[in-house]
Amino acid sequence: SQDASRLALCRVAPEACRPEEKQFAAIVEAARAHEGRALIGHINRAVNLAIRPISDLRRFGVVDEWTPPLETLQVGAGDCEDYAILKFHALREAGFAAADLKLVIVREPSTRTDHAVVAARLSSQWVVLDNRGFALVDLERVRYRILAQLSAESDNAPANLAGAAVADAPLLM
Repeated sequence: SQDASRLALCRVAPEACRPEEKQFAAIVEAARAHEGRALIGHINRAVNLAIRPISDLRRFGVVDEWTPPLETLQVGAGDCEDYAILKFHALREAGFAAADLKLVIVREPSTRTDHAVVAARLSSQWVVLDNRGFALVDLERVRYRILAQLSAESDNAPANLAGAAVADAPLLM
């Protein structure tokens, strides 16, 4: 909610915007020039390029820490759930309904590690935005095993995820 307030103020008074707020607005505005899969792909690519991967252990000294989107942009670094939270909020700002977005906690079968991605509903398909690549993959075709899905309707909505731990195992980049 703090990020939402900062972004609302930024829309009214652009001269008062911080660099990370301007960066967020630029990502969303550029995405709005597209529709459908191209819009989703733009946000996936822009966020993937805006943040460098760093583990929470290295950054915070703890196994798992969920960071608000503007803080992630300010620092320019984060792990998988930081990418996913930022993408979730950028998609919301670009016009996606909350019911058409979810944060998905998955397990990578080959490495047995947990990972976070965001899924966006496009028509009747759920498309996955992953910081590990630029390709958009249908949720039914991902190589991951789904552990949890968080949506705006759940008690652990992505808007409230900063500081929350969802999976037993630490989330990796």
